[in-house]
Amino acid sequence: MAKSATTDVTTYTLKQALAARVDDHIEIAVEAEDGTKFKIRASSEQLDALTGDLETILDGDDADAA
Repeated sequence: MAKSATTDVTTYTLKQALAARVDDHIEIAVEAEDGTKFKIRASSEQLDALTGDLETILDGDDADAA
């Protein structure tokens, strides 16, 4: 299933994402497996926090696999 709805949030399965700096922010262009396309605008600080969260998740996955 490409997407599922929960309360106020729709979850999409990522097909691809590309990032670019635009002026004072970063834009991430996202395409879902169902063809839905959208952009996310974020500050460097927001993406630093997200990167930290993702690294923690991935490090946890690596520890579980060991």
